[in-house]
Amino acid sequence: AETARANEAIEAARTEIVSRGGDRPDLKLLADYLRLRAEKYDVIGRLMQSRRAFILSGYVTARNARPLSEELSSKFDVAVELTAPGPDEDVPVVLKNNPFSTPVESVVESYSLPGRHEIDPTTIMSFFYYILFGMMLSDAGYGLVMTIACAVVILKYKNMEPGIGKMVKMFFWCGLSTTFWGFMFGSFFGDAVAVISSTFFHSDLALRPIWFEPVSEPIRLLTFSFLIGIIHLFVGLGLKFYQYAREGKYYDAVCDVVFWYLLVGGGIVYLLTMPMITEMLGIPFQLPPIAATVAAWCALAGLVGIILTGGRDSKNPFARLAQGLYSAYNVTGYLSDILSYSRLLALGLATGVIAQVFNKMGSMAGGGIVGAIMFIVVFLIGHTLNIGINLLGAYVHTNRLQFVEFFGKFYEGGGRAFTPFAAHTKYYKFKEEI
Repeated sequence: AETARANEAIEAARTEIVSRGGDRPDLKLLADYLRLRAEKYDVIGRLMQSRRAFILSGYVTARNARPLSEELSSKFDVAVELTAPGPDEDVPVVLKNNPFSTPVESVVESYSLPGRHEIDPTTIMSFFYYILFGMMLSDAGYGLVMTIACAVVILKYKNMEPGIGKMVKMFFWCGLSTTFWGFMFGSFFGDAVAVISSTFFHSDLALRPIWFEPVSEPIRLLTFSFLIGIIHLFVGLGLKFYQYAREGKYYDAVCDVVFWYLLVGGGIVYLLTMPMITEMLGIPFQLPPIAATVAAWCALAGLVGIILTGGRDSKNPFARLAQGLYSAYNVTGYLSDILSYSRLLALGLATGVIAQVFNKMGSMAGGGIVGAIMFIVVFLIGHTLNIGINLLGAYVHTNRLQFVEFFGKFYEGGGRAFTPFAAHTKYYKFKEEI
């Protein structure tokens, strides 16, 4: 009986809600109005004020400071004072980048905003982000689908929320990168061109790779992935050197960056003089013995420098030496970081191979009417699943390479976002008419 009464109450409430469907626009407007009022009075409640005066203090971006001061002074009877923040003051952060890099700001924000004395890594990161994402998905057909879909959304919905807008634009650029790498590796919905031409038109037409086909030459792609990873890591170290130099910490820059360049770079060059390594990775050249000698001495100098300076903050000589040895042990971390970029090979192959499997399944009924229908159904369902799964994988693993391998070399974060008082609405956009 109690359950029956509860169900009746639920149904009555549902009926009443449905009956008020015509009031939905008014309720949305009311909700936004009350949201604005709540934020307004929250700000007013934190002002220092008396009966006839108040003091309003806060942050404003440098480029808006002077125009804001002039506008306030021209319209109101106020005293305006602009003060630069102190060197140790915790100021909020505003990211400012070019249209190509701005979409990736959401990735930086999801990790942590830069601290006051840190550089904004967005611009440098954006180039690697699009390249790595495109290599992981690496199918021209999927890239075109992403690019066209995101372009339609961008053109149709002009007033998207800033976060959603950045995400859509980011996937637009990722789609272009995916298209580029797809043509480089000869993948357009897998081997759809070859399968369709051979099954339905009895032709040997196929999309040839501009560079090479990863399925046929996986070691070549693995070697290229390691090269991209080494460049990525060394750029991260370079940014750390730049931050130290900007703060005048040249000694720290030598100890924490130059010595690691010598150790890791020397080790890599030394490996390239070994026939076993070059043959295993399919590298068509081998460095001469003199390069091995120079690389060994550079690596040894870097190792000694790290051991002697890795614990320089400690006053105890034995503790300093122990910390230096521990710092040198972190060279294994560089090895694991470089190996992490093998995921470019793994995800790239997974996308292409799964696409080829769906194409093969779709063509199993032959080239008749039934075969065409079966191919279309399997093609649409299979490639939709494949692009969904591998797009998610590419997004997650690209972020992982940025957060762990790249940011781990120079970036700490810890900044807080600049959130000015504004009309933060959910349903309606307000535009002031002057």
